[in-house]
Amino acid sequence: MTRNITIYLLSALLILAIPLASCSDPVQIEGESNGEVREACVTVVIGTRATGVPEGAQADVEKIHTWWVAFVDKDGIVRHVESRSPLLTTYVEQERIEINVPTGTYTLYAFANITPEALKAETGVEFIVGSTYPSAVETAEYTLVQHWASGTDLPMSGKQQVTVTGRANEVFSIEVVRMLAKMDVRFANESRKQVTINSLKLSQSATDKVPLLPDYTYLESGWDTDVPCTAREYLRTYSSLLAAAPVLGAYDGVSAKGYYDIFYVRESHANYNVTGRYLMAVNITREGGNPEDLLFALTRDLRSIYRNDHIVIPVILSDYQVSLDVNFYPPIGGYPAVITEESDEGFYCKFGTEGDFEIYPKVEDTYNGYVLLYGTGDPKFTYTISVSDPEDIFTTKPAVTPSGEMLGCIGNTPGKAYVDVKITVSRTGVTDQIYDRRIYIIRE
Repeated sequence: MTRNITIYLLSALLILAIPLASCSDPVQIEGESNGEVREACVTVVIGTRATGVPEGAQADVEKIHTWWVAFVDKDGIVRHVESRSPLLTTYVEQERIEINVPTGTYTLYAFANITPEALKAETGVEFIVGSTYPSAVETAEYTLVQHWASGTDLPMSGKQQVTVTGRANEVFSIEVVRMLAKMDVRFANESRKQVTINSLKLSQSATDKVPLLPDYTYLESGWDTDVPCTAREYLRTYSSLLAAAPVLGAYDGVSAKGYYDIFYVRESHANYNVTGRYLMAVNITREGGNPEDLLFALTRDLRSIYRNDHIVIPVILSDYQVSLDVNFYPPIGGYPAVITEESDEGFYCKFGTEGDFEIYPKVEDTYNGYVLLYGTGDPKFTYTISVSDPEDIFTTKPAVTPSGEMLGCIGNTPGKAYVDVKITVSRTGVTDQIYDRRIYIIRE
């Protein structure tokens, strides 16, 4: 089977049939300064943002509990504020109402699970009917502290323009976007020992603040991952944060014993390290053993986590542990290579001078306590490589020898290259397990 860490980015389309409220008595609001202005009864649909593959919310905290919308005309005046009254007694995925507003063009500012009082206290932003709208809303930031408390409604916000023409059956959909992303880590134990998962550590945004309003360009086409960033570690200790440390049963030869953990995180970039990938550490205790850290680098396709993303991370625990040994043979007076970071998914090393190097994958059976041989035996391992060297730092590109070593030579040109390694572990009667690793090689 494939041991790649794969991630699916999904957004939510949330639909629920709600009885349609009727228009109230006409709202007495001064309309546009020129052109014909008249009252219009329009249907407003407020719901969560709908992009990507539709999916229903699984938990109440992901749904709408309270909401309100401010109508700002083209002159920047707050003409109307509509809120849910009475407050919702249940959580909904979408709601429809009818309201009266004058014809004209409006910018709508919509919020769910954030009361006007809470918004003012947090950001100073307040919408007052008849007054100029608070322009600070465009750049305001909202504080989201990790760990996001279990059972706390996810705040949502949205902004869009609409034009009320007064036509019959006019409907506007107002989309609110959750300010947090949903992490869905799914553990499976395919080893022959019982495993206890003690903790999970994930690199997270270094700031507790995020923009109050979403950037719809990012939602549609992805975040600008070249923006500089810093990170700090977010630790989930299961024996204290959750009810108890999850225990995964030993593999029974038919199906892996699994467990999943769902939590919510702030938006962030992965370019806080040289690999440009999110790093995650899982601390486990194998039956009869001591606690150990397993490091994972999430899929290379995940360069950023943005609000409202649903990120599924399958983590498979097995008997095999893959590592990479490096030998460097610089000329006399040269400096040895320095391995600055190593993980279960890959590592990078820096070279201060030219010279030959040798890399050899190592696969250990932690259940039986021995190292597998390359190309022979049962089980055994084989591997293939793919080299990317856009800056021509190699004088001899890495290649695999018949005996299983990867040999290459680095020159005097500074730069960075990488080698993708695909390792296949084969055992009679069992589906092959495939491990992907990336080696970053830097010539300083």
